[in-house]
Amino acid sequence: MTSKFAAALTTAIILTSALARADAPSDAASKAINADYQMGCTAAITPTDANLDAAFAYLAPDYVDTDVKGKRHTRDEVVSAGKQQMKQLHTSICDPTIESSTLNADGTVTVVTSLHVTGTLTTPDGDHNLEVTARSQDTWKQINGTWMQTSSTELRNLVKMDGNVVQDEGQ
Repeated sequence: MTSKFAAALTTAIILTSALARADAPSDAASKAINADYQMGCTAAITPTDANLDAAFAYLAPDYVDTDVKGKRHTRDEVVSAGKQQMKQLHTSICDPTIESSTLNADGTVTVVTSLHVTGTLTTPDGDHNLEVTARSQDTWKQINGTWMQTSSTELRNLVKMDGNVVQDEGQ
């Protein structure tokens, strides 16, 4: 009885290990996706037209962003708003962190990521210290050999301006 239990336990461990490996994206996929998140930070810190174009190039043509309140935004809306906002923000720190990354049965990769940004926001009434902490669940798909983000669901947005909370949504 003990040897049967040990054999069953060993089989379960082997199967669990195999399943865990099957659910992890390849190193190449992980590196490409991470590089895209880093490019977003490069564009935030140095918002040249070339950097902004490169940062948004990883969004698939049919990309959809769902904000914390459930409102959906198209790729064009996200790119337009993002370019405008990044040019008003003088980012000093941009720190993306991948919390988890899962390979799905359909070949897509689901990434839960958090982002911490600090800097100065220029508005008509002057400059303001800005701190943003955001968390999202993103879906990535390989399209014509390139990993592209097809959707993002915002899970949390905490925005502080001059030390005061101006937005606190999600979890």
